[in-house]
Amino acid sequence: MDKYSFFFKRLLGYIVGFILFYEPFTLFVKLAGKFIVEPGFTSIHVPCPKIPLQEIFTGRLGECGPISLFFLGLLVVVSLIGGALFCGKLCPAGALPEFLSRLVPDKFKLDWDRLVPVVPLRYGFFVGFLFSVYGGMGLPCPYCNYYTFDILMQFLTTGSLISTLPSLLGTFILWFVILGLFTKGGRGYCLFLCPAGTFCSLLQFLGGYLPGTWRMRTDFERCVGCGLCVKQCPMRAIKLQSGKAQINPHLCIGCQECEHNCFKQAIGYNRKK
Repeated sequence: MDKYSFFFKRLLGYIVGFILFYEPFTLFVKLAGKFIVEPGFTSIHVPCPKIPLQEIFTGRLGECGPISLFFLGLLVVVSLIGGALFCGKLCPAGALPEFLSRLVPDKFKLDWDRLVPVVPLRYGFFVGFLFSVYGGMGLPCPYCNYYTFDILMQFLTTGSLISTLPSLLGTFILWFVILGLFTKGGRGYCLFLCPAGTFCSLLQFLGGYLPGTWRMRTDFERCVGCGLCVKQCPMRAIKLQSGKAQINPHLCIGCQECEHNCFKQAIGYNRKK
């Protein structure tokens, strides 16, 4: 598959994700409502997995909507068996800055992997998010790139802002500009600040110990250590160790950029034997 075909294949997946979760479509909510319960309104807030994640630690998980709980359960199953596919295949909020960051020269971008310990900070924020309700933070919506992307798309299509919270402007600058356009790979927000993505990565790591699970894996016999996969990975999830490409399950989102760019076909999405 040439690079343009692969790009449009990925783009198509994110368009499907947009139709499933964003207004005016919210197809996931409408379909789930037919089988679970008819929601009073359709919005990305209905299936949001971040709220039930927090409510696990407040004892109010039962108060979350059934569609939200269903989507959280779906994320758990998919991430354990197939990896963090939601992030790498369907989430347009992660894909938009990733794709647009390719237009910015690398010399203007930050490589966070060389500046800070990414994985500890990622899980540190995740733990902080889970217990933030006890610090008076309230709902995570004003700090959510997923919600910010929804507002941005509605503004571009309708010309009106459904929310003018200052925190959302700060989130936009952080998500789209600093950690997006001017970060190598364009997924800095995904790296550090997305609790749903970190949750999927944690499940991906744990699922790696189960038989029959699917993951991005390196065939070490074929790998020649050229480093192309390292450069192309938007999540900076690959490092060369002893001349071989090592994929970090705490960061990989299964986007398959590494597989597509490996001329030795040493990396692939396959099942654990």
